[in-house]
Amino acid sequence: MGLNVIEEVVLVIIEHLVPLVEACGAFVIVLGVVHAIIYQLRRHFALDPDSVAGARLQLVESLVMGLEFQVAADVLKTAISPTWDDLLHLAALIILRTVLNYLLEREARSLCE
Repeated sequence: MGLNVIEEVVLVIIEHLVPLVEACGAFVIVLGVVHAIIYQLRRHFALDPDSVAGARLQLVESLVMGLEFQVAADVLKTAISPTWDDLLHLAALIILRTVLNYLLEREARSLCE
């Protein structure tokens, strides 16, 4: 097997992995949102005065993990065709998601205190 064949196989694998990784990230976020909605409904109908900090913390953790999957998918996309524009686009996405992750994790820490 020549190097070109191996490169083509790797590219095909990555092309199939990207949508899967993106879907996993979306799934994690959706599960977190559904869990938070169910928690709120239970709390509302039970007239339970407990704090919502636990549900918020779980939702924040789901958002952070979902964003990590999305960053991983972006890294894989860039591995397929690493032009300067793609690298700059990836850098901008990583910076934005890192800031968002930082803010979400700060929120999570404040909920744990």
